[in-house]
Amino acid sequence: MKNAFAVIIALLALGTLYFILNDNTSLFAEESRSGDRIEVTKKIDHIDLNMESSNTEVIPTDQNEVKVEMKGKGTLTLTQQGETIEVAVKHKWYEWVGFNRTSNVTVYIPKEYERSMGIDIGSGNLVMAGESKAMRMKLDKLVVEMGSGDMELANLETNVFSHDGSSGNMIVNALSTKEGNVEISSGDVKLTNYEGPLKGDLSSGELTVSMTALKGDLNFDVSSGGVNLDLPEDASFKLNGNASSGDISCNLPLQNQKIDNGDIWGVAGSGKYTINVSVSSGNVDIY
Repeated sequence: MKNAFAVIIALLALGTLYFILNDNTSLFAEESRSGDRIEVTKKIDHIDLNMESSNTEVIPTDQNEVKVEMKGKGTLTLTQQGETIEVAVKHKWYEWVGFNRTSNVTVYIPKEYERSMGIDIGSGNLVMAGESKAMRMKLDKLVVEMGSGDMELANLETNVFSHDGSSGNMIVNALSTKEGNVEISSGDVKLTNYEGPLKGDLSSGELTVSMTALKGDLNFDVSSGGVNLDLPEDASFKLNGNASSGDISCNLPLQNQKIDNGDIWGVAGSGKYTINVSVSSGNVDIY
């Protein structure tokens, strides 16, 4: 019995040692140095930012490389795996003790990079912007995942934009896309000067969208929470609104408007685009 117990203890010890040696937040993790860089060749088709409890700024530059600078606590890794460059900042277990747990990170990416990019922030803050509305950062696909924290994006043009947030707050100004998806479990998302189609799925939280021009179909599925949709007065759309509970309102003039037990239908202008709204609870305001 003693021998069996000793074997179990030994196996547990070996398992713990293996976990420590292979955990990238452990004392033995391979760390990159602040200022390290990786060249962005034609083979690179994805840049992935995995930022934990960091204040991060992403800056487009003329250099054809991904470069990272960091100040503060945390483990920085800059790696290339096949066609992907990954920047990751994580914290070791002992760095969570105390109040100074964040790190300040600057990530430099090429202005000419126009392929796929992913951003995942568990907490902290991230800011990324193109030069101006006229000179936007162009990406084929931008995927954002937020556990919490705050994110500000501006002056972007994408083929696909996707956001999945369990919490946190995101503000996006001047985004043009051919396919837009926003999924909110909780938290707030604000899109200003937005151009393109949009699908919004809210379990809770708040989605605010303002458009200078309606340039695509809009679909909102609201379990709870609220959607505020600010459209130009000359927007042309067909509204199909169904509410099992909650409220759907439209302050823009609608032709052939019908309202029945919270449901609402009608046409604005030529009815070029379609706005579909389904509300289980919560509210959707169109104005």
